[in-house]
Amino acid sequence: MQRLARSWTRDARHRAALAVDKPFRRYGPMGSQEVRQADVQGTDLERLRQRLKMLREMTPEQALAAIDFREKMNFFQAIALAKQEGKLIVPNIVHDRILTETKDEKYLRQNYPVWTGTLIIYEKPDKKFGKKVVFRWKDDIKYSITFSVPEQFRGKANCALAVDYPDFEVLELGNNKYELKLVEGANIHLIENFPAKNGWHNLHPETKIPQGEPVRESQEARYLWRSKDSSYVGLLVRSSVYGGQVVYAGFRASDRLGVALF
Repeated sequence: MQRLARSWTRDARHRAALAVDKPFRRYGPMGSQEVRQADVQGTDLERLRQRLKMLREMTPEQALAAIDFREKMNFFQAIALAKQEGKLIVPNIVHDRILTETKDEKYLRQNYPVWTGTLIIYEKPDKKFGKKVVFRWKDDIKYSITFSVPEQFRGKANCALAVDYPDFEVLELGNNKYELKLVEGANIHLIENFPAKNGWHNLHPETKIPQGEPVRESQEARYLWRSKDSSYVGLLVRSSVYGGQVVYAGFRASDRLGVALF
């Protein structure tokens, strides 16, 4: 609806919408490209990939019974926690089904918003992918995250790349600089016709990321919230506000949110 679209044109309004979520409660992730690979044990990687396949095939009820919501942490802490415990970070497609098919609104409000395990990379509208995408921001101190674009995607414009954990890892370079590296055999999804503006769109079937031309608000569509004038490297975020139909692709890695592990 037009009123909703207007309400998402500024970051301040966006964050105000998220503020309605109640505090969290704790409960007891195309082919590969030759790049410098992250340090992930092969057997552990295959085990996590099998778990990811299993999780993606679960119903929302089964997924909720199997995942563990943790309290607020930043992007780097979420990745470190998943690695330490040998668990998946629940991907966007699973959160999408939970948020749009679960009727327990109180439960959703208590546990969302969260970082998803789905990494997204995009450039400014109309700017082609080069060798690297660098996302810079300032939150008291300056940060940057760099991603080396696989060769087969260089030169493409108005698209996004998506990778589910555990097919990537964060490397700390010092001075609040980080690099996101793909692991061997990483499955990279190309999201063509990635929207240049916030709004309602149909979904990429394998990731549930909005793509294509604008559409009317509906149960099948999702509202994309993205950075309109800069590149971005980071995790998608999902929240229970607006019926769980907003896909956030612009949160800073220093923001503190919940995370769901499997």
